[in-house]
Amino acid sequence: MMSKIKVLHVTGAMNRGGAEVMLMDIYRNISEDFHFDFLVNYKIKNGIIKGDFDDEILLKGAQIKHIPTQWDIGPKNYSKKFKEICIEIGIPEIVHIHMNAKSGIIALAAKKAGIKNVIVHSHADLKFRGGFVSRFASTLELQFQKILISKYADYFWGCSKEANLSLFYKRVLTPKQSAIINNAVDVKLFQNVSNDELIALRKSYDINEKTIVLGNIGRIVSHKNVIFIIDILNQLHKENIDFVFVFAGRADQEDYLEAIFNKAKKYDILNKIIYLGIREDVPVVVNSFDVFIAPALKEGFGLVAVEAQAVGLPCLLYTGFPKTVDMNLGLVTFFDTFDVKAWSDAVINSKEKNKNKEQLFEVIASKGFDINSNTKQIEELYKQMT
Repeated sequence: MMSKIKVLHVTGAMNRGGAEVMLMDIYRNISEDFHFDFLVNYKIKNGIIKGDFDDEILLKGAQIKHIPTQWDIGPKNYSKKFKEICIEIGIPEIVHIHMNAKSGIIALAAKKAGIKNVIVHSHADLKFRGGFVSRFASTLELQFQKILISKYADYFWGCSKEANLSLFYKRVLTPKQSAIINNAVDVKLFQNVSNDELIALRKSYDINEKTIVLGNIGRIVSHKNVIFIIDILNQLHKENIDFVFVFAGRADQEDYLEAIFNKAKKYDILNKIIYLGIREDVPVVVNSFDVFIAPALKEGFGLVAVEAQAVGLPCLLYTGFPKTVDMNLGLVTFFDTFDVKAWSDAVINSKEKNKNKEQLFEVIASKGFDINSNTKQIEELYKQMT
């Protein structure tokens, strides 16, 4: 019997972010020819934090190891620790790095550990936010990391052409060394939810059949711009529209979550807002919406918008989402403005859900955004390396 190809995935905490969700979907669908392990980078000041997917990862037979970030312990100590971990778990054939602008030093560490095949995977078109000093420092580090990536990585993957160009030099993006791996979703998982669970969840919202359920899923951080949705809700309230806003996700900025609720309280629409926190049943939650609304200022890709389209939801998005997130199903409306009335009118005039599951699946799969075809592509690329 042929031994399995060992792949070590280098990540941050395995929480419900876009890249992590996609990686877990790949893990669930990958053939038995492969064995995955995970090396999670953590900040010493925060300590090791259990990720949302850790229990499932361990249950599926992978090991999870932890390493302090490269700048916490310095590149030299990082390389030493990286090698120790690789020896401890058994030297993998492939190291697959998912750390975007931190990937160069990790690629160097992997090569020093004797790894033959090092993949750096760009999960976003990298753009830096914040003040001038912060952006300058981040840009400087990115240039440094890019030099190391080009020297020590063997393969250069990204979720889009733009993502590849933001992290890699053009000269390394050869057909043999580079690949575009679409940020894909498990379409069938989102389409085949338990009707009983869906009815129970909608019932918990305490709504009637005519109530519009506006929904959003994602980390609660300022650049997701959920607070703008409260202005839209206020406009809907003024126009006597029957609605409820349901949102879910990890509150990575507690003060921002508080600001969202304070604004809703100021508008006297607190009773129209339901925060679900972190959910294990995201497919059920997405199916409970009537309209998906996301005015995020910047999204690397915005996987959740594809998930919303997979269940046939009309999607109202700010142009912070890339155009490639639109599956051309006639469900996506992009806004390049924060005109509250324009957004509220779009909510009122939204189409009904597209309930043609076969059509939704076929279109999304034909564009390469279904996880099954995506996983097969990755399997073939892994096998070519070994």
